[in-house]
Amino acid sequence: MRVERGSRLPLWLGCLGAAGLVLVVTVAGTLMAVLGGNLACLQQGGSNALAAPATTVAVKAIPPARLRIYQQAGRRFDVEWAFLASIGYQECGHGACAHVYPSGCGGPMQIAIVPESACSPGPGPTIWDRYKVDADGGGADPFDPADAVFTAARMLRPVFDLAGDSYAAYRQVACNYYGACSDSSASYADEVMARAVEYGFQGKGAPAPETELVAAGGSAGASCGGDANGSAGANEIVRIAESQLGTAESPSGSNCNPYGPCEQWCSLFVAWVWEKAGVPLRGGTAPYAYSGTLYEWAKAHEGGPFAVTAPGDPPLSTPEADGARVLPPSATPASGDAVLYGSGPQASDHVGIVERVFAGGQITTIDGNFGDRVARNGPFIPSEATRYGMPAPIFGYARPPVPPEGGHR
Repeated sequence: MRVERGSRLPLWLGCLGAAGLVLVVTVAGTLMAVLGGNLACLQQGGSNALAAPATTVAVKAIPPARLRIYQQAGRRFDVEWAFLASIGYQECGHGACAHVYPSGCGGPMQIAIVPESACSPGPGPTIWDRYKVDADGGGADPFDPADAVFTAARMLRPVFDLAGDSYAAYRQVACNYYGACSDSSASYADEVMARAVEYGFQGKGAPAPETELVAAGGSAGASCGGDANGSAGANEIVRIAESQLGTAESPSGSNCNPYGPCEQWCSLFVAWVWEKAGVPLRGGTAPYAYSGTLYEWAKAHEGGPFAVTAPGDPPLSTPEADGARVLPPSATPASGDAVLYGSGPQASDHVGIVERVFAGGQITTIDGNFGDRVARNGPFIPSEATRYGMPAPIFGYARPPVPPEGGHR
């Protein structure tokens, strides 16, 4: 910003167990919206839809943690995340810029923070003071990437006059953000818009990106529910999981949930969804409360008869195509699979449901007990789950068996 203009991540809240018990974990942080609204997957301020697609350029160029912040801020304030990301690169190269410039602007998005400076001329509060967002619950900080990006997103309409969702409207915002469309040293607006398109900008009138869209719903080459390598019940598993998005424990912090006993409930949620979709788990959801249990169940029943008894039983037959399976972390998962985090089934930290798998290898997941509610996460590359903010590396996947023809769906 030339004139007045204006990594903590949403951390996993989930399940940690040992010797079959679900234990409470320490909450390191919870992403908060304006006025303190919880932003675990950012359902408020919009719909349950994923962020607009990213391109392969964006996935490779933007650090995963920062990409997540741009996408969440875009959803929260209903603005194009690719535009925010392009501004973030133009102003700070997706870095920290953790100092104040002589102009009076500073931080990752170069927001005006010094009163009566070139960035904030005249008396009164600065742009930062007026629009600051405490995005992660740690106090609003212009040098914190989440706070800076969310604040910039909040400012696009009231400060920079964003009117509509067209390419032309965003180009004018870029001019306003810089204080001019260009100068002798930079064609600011054109550079911002060209990069935004490379990242996946979807505004009306935008030229098509030259690289494939890979990182969100509807993107080219995406393999959604019903993948060729997944369970025939995958569509139903995903449909049921998506229907629960936003469902919260009550009261908050109590672990009391709709899916089983009042205890850490990420695995209870997955078990409930699988049961509803016709996977033959026995005994209700309570026996599957430990987050590694579903992996152990699938491993024990690889290829076994569809009617099974309880977790821990030995395999009853040799593996076959339609049986349950476990997959290593290097495998390509399918929609409906359980994705497990930790160092193994006896030291499992969290479990969710794979919602979608994309051509570039990214996945989205639906997780119970994430920010005390059912939330969508991703897109992220499975091998970089911890960089995205998940609790531990992925140690494997559990694939449910194919329901028998005519079975419960």
